[in-house]
Amino acid sequence: MFAQVVLKLTGPMDHLRLVWQTGETLLESVVFQEDPEGNRYNVLLALQEMVTNVLRHAYELDESKPVEVVFQLSEDLLQVELRDQGPAFDPLAHQGEAFAGEEMPTECGGFGIHIARLVMDRVEYSRVDGWNVLRLAKDVRAIVRT
Repeated sequence: MFAQVVLKLTGPMDHLRLVWQTGETLLESVVFQEDPEGNRYNVLLALQEMVTNVLRHAYELDESKPVEVVFQLSEDLLQVELRDQGPAFDPLAHQGEAFAGEEMPTECGGFGIHIARLVMDRVEYSRVDGWNVLRLAKDVRAIVRT
């Protein structure tokens, strides 16, 4: 089984809801070995955090700029690629010092990439032709529903 869904978002719309609903629908055909519902939720949460970071930090809430989300599902891998044209920023280069202490910090920031690293099997960043490209990958078992 192979499925690909491409979202190209611009304009005054609820980007987060569209990304969540699309991911949720695609993830219905995915089987996780342990805690299927928890894993589905965690994947969606990581993706929502990353889209929020793009909208809030890279685009400063300017919805006229493009956000692209590409979901690819194969027999054993779910890959989500998030693309934006914000300033070059490698989130993997920032370790999220917010988690250095034992208590939850009160200042904002640093949680999204930490969540993604915790719940995804692989997280990679590259800068391609003026686009930030963040790839989130999770090992899965896809099923075909009839």
